[in-house]
Amino acid sequence: MTGATSSQNLRQASFGGTEHTARHICVAGVSGLAGAHIARAALALGWHVTGTLRDATDTSKTVPLMALPGARDRLRLTSADTAQPESFADALKGSDALVIACLPSIRSGPDGTPANDLDPRAGVAHCINPAKTACRNLITAADRNGIGDIVLLSSTASTDPNPPPAIKNELRHHSDLEHQIEQRKFIAAQKTAMEIAATRLAQDRDLRLVILLSGMILGPGILPCHHQGHVLSRLRDIAVKARPWHRNTPNGSMSLIHPADLARQCLAALQKTEAEGRYFAVTKSWQWSDIYQEISNFAPEDALPAVVPKGTTPAATTEFDFTRRDSLTPPRHGLPEMVSGFYHWLDECNDAKLDDLEIGAEPAGAVAR
Repeated sequence: MTGATSSQNLRQASFGGTEHTARHICVAGVSGLAGAHIARAALALGWHVTGTLRDATDTSKTVPLMALPGARDRLRLTSADTAQPESFADALKGSDALVIACLPSIRSGPDGTPANDLDPRAGVAHCINPAKTACRNLITAADRNGIGDIVLLSSTASTDPNPPPAIKNELRHHSDLEHQIEQRKFIAAQKTAMEIAATRLAQDRDLRLVILLSGMILGPGILPCHHQGHVLSRLRDIAVKARPWHRNTPNGSMSLIHPADLARQCLAALQKTEAEGRYFAVTKSWQWSDIYQEISNFAPEDALPAVVPKGTTPAATTEFDFTRRDSLTPPRHGLPEMVSGFYHWLDECNDAKLDDLEIGAEPAGAVAR
């Protein structure tokens, strides 16, 4: 299959065959799991993409990205760092939209202390403020370059009011930032603070801001490094190293989305000029027992957690109002496809490593005479 045919088929699969006006977008964080899928989907639509990563000379990331269909003609990669907002000037030049996919959760302090073990002052200084500042810097840089359409990837962690609602609605339900700080939930508080700062700045600058509230992203990667991510590395270790993630199956649920579905939702938000504000970017929530049931198809039994004891009342599964999400585009991948897609991709990565091995004429360590 040629690259052109592949791109055309993906366009039809993603958007029902409807033609769309080509755009030139900047994806900040293009080497991340979400960013790479967004770039891939945008290229398939015929769009031009400028992708930023910290080091555009890192061939372990640039080579797979430039191998994407359409990348040779329509993908440009450049170095940029959120700590230096001026470094984004070149990437934003010529773009008409910015996708912020480069602000992953800060999970520890400078000395390695887990985020939720920090005291409130350190948590604010080392986790919350850097995320908030980076977000503001990017939006300010976009505004200076005449870009008025921005998509920010965030998290459902910012939609946890106390007490929790029976059904979450992204417009009505917001986390209490001060409460999150008091509870030392600094990873979640990053997202809340980031969204507050972004929303205020967008309103002040009259920018169209779409915030996608993602759950755990689960599915195949694009770059080999994607299985090193926080979640995917744990799933990799369960199967490859027989290293458990949980000792006991959590009695609760987790919200998930396939990275391709997140990418489709992002591009739909850019296409629909009326789209603005917060949108859930999750397929649904599944009980951890159901998630581990799918994982068990690919992992050794001794790497799986103990099952929830019989007679235990299952914790309520998080429920969402998906009206706004579906106004963009509904997801297409269920839990079995997410789990199997990841593990099949992981197998492909391992096979590729074997193919790259050079087998010498003599065993390793042999002394040439």
